[in-house]
Parts: sequence; structure tokens; C-alpha cells
Amino acid sequence: MKVVKQKIRHMIPVPVKKVLKYTFYSVQDAVDFMKGKKSGLPPRRLNFVGSFDFENVGKEFFTHFKEKGGLQTSDTVLDIGCGIGRMALPLTKYLTDKGEYHGFDIDKRGIQWCKKNIAKRYPNFHFTHVDLYNKYYNKKGILKSNEFKFPYPDQYFDFVFATSVFTHMLAEDVIHYFHEMARVLKSGGRALITFFSIDQTAQENIKNNISKCNFCHQNDQFSFYSHKDIKEAEIGYLEEWIIKQIENSGLGLEQIYHGAWSGRKDHLSYQDILTLKK
Repeated sequence: MKVVKQKIRHMIPVPVKKVLKYTFYSVQDAVDFMKGKKSGLPPRRLNFVGSFDFENVGKEFFTHFKEKGGLQTSDTVLDIGCGIGRMALPLTKYLTDKGEYHGFDIDKRGIQWCKKNIAKRYPNFHFTHVDLYNKYYNKKGILKSNEFKFPYPDQYFDFVFATSVFTHMLAEDVIHYFHEMARVLKSGGRALITFFSIDQTAQENIKNNISKCNFCHQNDQFSFYSHKDIKEAEIGYLEEWIIKQIENSGLGLEQIYHGAWSGRKDHLSYQDILTLKK
């Protein structure tokens, strides 16, 4: 039954799934409005990543940032692919006025919500919209990810993170982002990123239909995708390739915490978490 459900989920065209998701969340937003509920969180319909366990996921990664990434209250922080503030909101209660947050994203609606609801209340939080092309998230984008220079000076940040970003990017874009991360990180700076990192255990679990991601389409020798119509909907990379690109960028891998997606019983989160240091 599990295998059948996975195959059905990956057979449904991505545009259809996105419409269904938006419709379902819009109905929930309408119900909340009629009941007078005010949570301080963004409307469900604006959620364009993952499920709407918005608050719990934010709290989970806030813990990882501190315990695994070494995040400090006075750090200058960069959130790559900040979305609708899922990671930013917990940080508003943690970063002091000596700290600073910057986030950028390709979804204009998310940036507008963050500017209105977060940046106005917290002057050390800054959000930037970047019109990057991505077949899954922003098909009308005009900028190329593999040519995009992060709009920040060299060696500006103490801590950089990217959650569920590289799981939607093609290889040349991933490589470029690693180099940009290395450029904007201070010497001794830290980073925390997530991947679908395919090691030997993950490969065996995918083959045996134990994995929760059906990476049945091979893009090249080191990357795989699950949705036939749109590669960027869900991309996994061979772990050895990821490590090589990290090293080539001038960053150092500290630790890999494998996730539940691959069917492992022991895991830290859903996706694989990698901690880095410059």
C-alpha cells in the first residue's frame, strides 16, 4: 500500500498538485477567518514549501541552528530561500539588537508578507525578493541561479543556512551557491544546509521501495529526481558528489545527520542536515 501511494503521489502532475494544495489551504484560511482566528502566522495559502506544519518546523530548525550549527544571539545571519518566514519568526525571539538577519527568496508574495509582518516590528530583520528562474517555484523568473551573486559583501555573515533549497536546484546552481556561501561567510563562519543526500543506505532503500522519495529518474551520474514533468520538484544528489562540491568551494564539512526521507529508523530530521565551516 505504501509503495502504491508513493507512485500515485509522483504520478500526479506537479501543477495539479500545486493547485490542489492552494485550494485546500485557501479553504482552511477562510474557515479561520470566519472563526476570527488570528495566529500571527502567514496565511496557509502562501505556504509554497512542504506541509503546513509551519510553526513546528520553524521551532525544530531553530533548535538545530543552535545545537548543531552553533548559532549565537549576536550573529549576522543569512537565510537562503527564506520563503514566508518559517525560520525567521523563531529567530526574532533569539537574535539581540547586536545580531542581524537577512533573507532572500524568489517568491514575491512571501517577501511582501515578511516585510509587512516581521521587518516592520524588527528593524534588524531584512528581506529581499530576487526574481530567479526555477521551473518549480518561479517559471517566469528572469535571473539564472548559476549566475546570481548574493546581494551582500564578502565575509559579512557569521551563520548561513538553507533549508529545503538544494532539494529543488540543479547541479550547476548548487555548485554556484556553495561558492557564494563561501564568499559571504566570515573566516570561521558556520553553515547549516539540507539535502536529499544519497549514500549507499539510501540507494538500497530507494531500490527496495523503503525510501519516502521515489528517485526513479536519473538526471546525470550524480543526481536523481522523482517527478517526471518537473525535475526541480524534488532532487537528490549522491553524497560523495555533495561532499566534493563543498570542498571545492572552500568550505569544510563538519557533520552529516541523515534524515527520515531515506527510510532510516534513526534520523534527526526529515531531510539530511549538513553542518559546514569556513
